[in-house]
Parts: sequence; C-alpha cells; structure tokens
Amino acid sequence: MNRLVSLFVVLALVAPLRAAEPKGFPDAKHGKGELRRVDGVPVLLLKGTPAEMGEQFGVLAIKNAPDVDGMHKAFLKDAGLEKRYTLLATMASLLKPNFPKHVATEVEAAAKAADRDLSLLLFANTVADLSSGMGCSTVVVETGRSATGKPLLGRNFDWLPTKGITEHTLVVVYKGEGKRAFAAVTVAPIAGVISGMNDAGLSVTINEIGIAASKDKPRFNWKGTPLLFMFRRVLEECATVGEAEKLVREMARTTTCCMTICDKAGGAVFEVTPATVAVRAAENGVTCCTNHFRSDALCTDDTCWRYTKLAPLQARGAGKLGVPDVFAELDKVNQRTHTLQSMVFEPADRVLHLAYGPGPATKLKPHPLDLGKLFDEK
Repeated sequence: MNRLVSLFVVLALVAPLRAAEPKGFPDAKHGKGELRRVDGVPVLLLKGTPAEMGEQFGVLAIKNAPDVDGMHKAFLKDAGLEKRYTLLATMASLLKPNFPKHVATEVEAAAKAADRDLSLLLFANTVADLSSGMGCSTVVVETGRSATGKPLLGRNFDWLPTKGITEHTLVVVYKGEGKRAFAAVTVAPIAGVISGMNDAGLSVTINEIGIAASKDKPRFNWKGTPLLFMFRRVLEECATVGEAEKLVREMARTTTCCMTICDKAGGAVFEVTPATVAVRAAENGVTCCTNHFRSDALCTDDTCWRYTKLAPLQARGAGKLGVPDVFAELDKVNQRTHTLQSMVFEPADRVLHLAYGPGPATKLKPHPLDLGKLFDEK
C-alpha cells in the first residue's frame, strides 16, 4: 500500500539562527534513570527492566518535557493530519502486536508513568511506517578515505520543523537487561531508533523511501516489525554490519527504507523493502544515500539533487575526509529549516558529534559526545 500522507512541505525561508540550542528538558532523576546535560545536550540514561526503563522514560522524557501534547497538536496541524489522526492512531494500534515484547512493555509503562494516552506513543513510534516525512542525507567514509584513519558516518536528519520539536530532542542511552547498551538521537516520545550507536560502535540511521518507489512493488506488511524498532533491534543485538544484515534479512519488515550502517571496520547501505534487502557497498571508499533506492534490484527513480551534490565524494581520486569535512559536505545538502539535526559518528572511538536546533542544524556548532564513556558508566 502507498504511504498514507506526505509530511514534507515546501521548504521555508531560513530562520534566524540562535546562539545556543534550546534547553528543553530539566535535569532530573527517577529510579535508576537520570536526565542530565553533557556538553549542553540533554542526555537521558535508562537502566533496568523494560518496565523500569519505560517508567523512567515516561517521567523524565515525557512528563517532564516542555509540552509534549502541544508539540503533538502542532505537528498534526503542520502536517495536515488533524482530520486523519483518528485513522492513523487506529492503524498504529494494529502494528502494536509486532512491537518487540520488551519494547511493548516499555512503551506501555512510559504511557502510564507520563499519564498519557497510549495512542500518542503508538503513533509517534510508527509514524515512519504510516507516513513519509523525512528527507535525510547520509555519507559513510571508509578507512582508506578517512583523514582519521577510521570509518565515519555522517547524517542530516530532515523533518517537519514543527514548533517545539527541537526542544524535545535528546540523546537516550538505553542499558536494558540482556541487551547491548545503545544511544538513540531522538525526539520524545519516540522510543525507536532514528539515528544511533551501540556499545560495539555499530551506528545506524534511517532514510525514508516511499513504498511506491521500489522496483519489487512490495505490499505493506502488517505483520512486520515497525521500522524504528527494526533499527533498535539491530543496535540491541548486533556488533557488526554483517550481523545486522543477517538480522534484517530474517526480520519481517513493514515497509521500505534505507538503513545506512557503519561499524568499526566500515559500512554500507541496506536498501530494504518487505520483500527485498539489497546491500550497496562503497564506491571508491565512500557511500552516499538520500531518499531513493539506487541498487539495480530496487531503483525506479534516481533523481535527487542532494545525491547529485554528494556523488562527487564517490569519485576516483577524491580526497580524504575528516569530521569537519563530512559536516561541510552535509551543509551543502541542508534543507534549511527542515534540517533539524546534523551529526557525525566515529564508530571506532564510539564518539558522536551532534548539532541540533532551529534549522539548518549544519550551521550550528556540533557537540562532541563520548558515548563509550556513557555506555561504560556504572
């Protein structure tokens, strides 16, 4: 089935940039969880059982957030979804049985602790499946092309710049029982993974692809794992790109997307549909991805101005790239007010450089976050 709606609107004029990112969440503790600032970025650390982590998330990331309900209403209005929300919420509930069991427990506990209707969280965590609104750009730099001598993964997160959305941006570090520790760069109350890294350094980001834009003509799979939880499972269970490919192939998948992925040795792009997983490797040490399939198996339209601007990085003889260079290339493809986050992962060192705020975030100073230190913290 086709995506129900298109959340992307005509790009607005560049807004005046603020000197500092919005403060958003207050520092606080609840149970084993803690929300604190790390180099000015709100970081939420969750520990324990799924129910415990859900309660911590509900209190610290939803109940204590500036105004989740207000942002939710503004988002629906900006996206033109106010009249369709009841239908979308119903469809989101149909996907709930496909949530990983521990995540379903976590989401239910979060809704209860935050005193919010569960439908709000179900919608937030399946919006990537039921609509199309992200217009992201990613670049993987292999070791031989990296000025650091180690792989890099750069990413712009482009989404509808609803009022309040940057105030609800945070990095959540999950330390669940029996799972790999991982960090997700998210927008509350999303508990899935849009962009993230785990304790092995494995890093992933999502690039949305319209289901109609796939050569294998797949049908939406109502028995599939919602996209953001597919990405979360990869970080919870895998240490390498190879392990992630095996898991993604084995998993039932709802709809289409690209997974840009990188571990300590290098990366790739997984072009994913409910029926197919095509792996696209680097060209001359670099892999670029936007919002079109490009593999022979799935490509129907490779026209994208952002990919065209990034493609020279994949040319033979192109120079080496460091962290500042990747940010500079991402700036060339910023989508003005829609570019809410820009980031570069260093998987080998388990470091994230994150810029976020009123778009384009590529114009803002990135914050270096030592995720490895947070993963290892007792």
